Amino acid sequence: MPNNPPKKTNRTTLLILLAIAALALLLVYFFPALLGNGLWETPPGAANADFAVHFIDVGQGDCTLISADGRHMLIDGGERGNEDRVVKYLKNQGVRRLDIVIATHPHSDHMGGLAYGIMEAFPVGTVIAPRFSAENTPTTRTYERFLQVVGRLKQKGTAANFARPGTEYMLGQATCTILGPLKEDGRNYNNDSVIVRVAYGNVAVLLTGDAERGVEGQLVKHWGADLRATLLSAGHHGSKTSSTKAFLDAAGPQVIAISSGSDNTYGHPHADVLQRCRDMGVMIYRTDTEGTVVFGSDGRNFWRIEN
Repeated sequence: MPNNPPKKTNRTTLLILLAIAALALLLVYFFPALLGNGLWETPPGAANADFAVHFIDVGQGDCTLISADGRHMLIDGGERGNEDRVVKYLKNQGVRRLDIVIATHPHSDHMGGLAYGIMEAFPVGTVIAPRFSAENTPTTRTYERFLQVVGRLKQKGTAANFARPGTEYMLGQATCTILGPLKEDGRNYNNDSVIVRVAYGNVAVLLTGDAERGVEGQLVKHWGADLRATLLSAGHHGSKTSSTKAFLDAAGPQVIAISSGSDNTYGHPHADVLQRCRDMGVMIYRTDTEGTVVFGSDGRNFWRIEN
């Protein structure tokens, strides 16, 4: 009797075609950011994005501008000496008022620029900072100067709030949720960093200041899936003290931005953090090698904006 190999081949071909069709449907319905005008395909008018995140190059420090629908939030201001540079950059971006300013923690490479000029260059709506008990209150000149500036701003109508987990602030149509600190450390101010997640439509940005691995573990346990973010600002400038695999798995970022200074003496970002991110397939952008890095979004798609 004759054999019938063509029927088997046709059946195999049909199964392959069905599998391809099923995969295509999954991509269309569950991963829209990978198709069309999705991740990394820059749409027309991209530079004028409704939502933009600027990782401003301030050397070995942190300074991030988030703009949403004409409203502006600044997280940290870099080290003292960067204030004029940051103010100029903000004004070039059309910033005339800072609706929210977050000072993540009292180290000078985050708070210095805020204390020595940035906050007094613009009207400020709300200042958010970590709360310290009396015995843990910093006594550095930078922190005392910061408190003095906040005091003067309050006289002009600025609200000054301590970071309380679960509190939400609106920035245009973006929802800014304070996730931490969950408890006071006081011995290591890195772990008192204000942690904020900013959601704009289906896109989210997560910023953790200099929070280290212990805090990351607390965040994973407390917030779980609420940590999910499209873009993550690597904790502590990409130091090995932060960005644990468990935390990266929980946040699930597609992109990581690292703010650090060129040839800094700390070795930031550390090689093991970079490798961990690469192993996860995460795209990495660094201010020490690329200067200021800017991203844009319309709430659905997400792209890099070239300076």
